[in-house]
Amino acid sequence: PKNTNEIRVKFRFQACTITMCNCNVMLGKAGWVAMSTSGDEQEEAMKEAKEMMEKIEEIKGKNYFGGDNIGYLDIALGWIAYLVPVWEEVGSMQIIDPLKFPATIAWMTNFLSHPVIKDSLPPRDKMLVYYHSRRKELSSTSLGLFKV
Repeated sequence: PKNTNEIRVKFRFQACTITMCNCNVMLGKAGWVAMSTSGDEQEEAMKEAKEMMEKIEEIKGKNYFGGDNIGYLDIALGWIAYLVPVWEEVGSMQIIDPLKFPATIAWMTNFLSHPVIKDSLPPRDKMLVYYHSRRKELSSTSLGLFKV
C-alpha cells in the first residue's frame, strides 16, 4: 500500500471478510442443527442462525457485497441463497424472514438469478430429497444425535 487510505481500505476489507467468514461458519452450523432437530434445540439453533443473518443484512443498498458485480464474499456466502431455503423447508422452520431481512432476500434473488450461478446449481427437488433423507438418518442414529 502506498498511502494510509489504501491501508485503511485493505484492513476494512480484511475485517469484513473475517467477520463474514465467521458468520458463514456459524450460520452453516446453526442452520444444519435447526434443519436436523426439533423442539428447544431447533429453536435455539434458529435463534443463532437469525443472529448471523443480521450481519449479512448489512448488504443494504447493494446488489452484491462488492456492489454491482458478484465478488468474493458473494461466492463465499452464496450457498446461503440456495441451501438455507431448502433447509427451512426440510426443517419446517423459517430463518430468513423476508420482512426482517429484505436486503438479504434481494441479494439472494440477484445472486440466484445471475446466469453463471443459475446454470450451475443442482436441481432443487434433488436437494430436498437429499436433505430429507439426511434429516431422517440423523434423527434415527444410535447415538441419539439430532432426535426429531
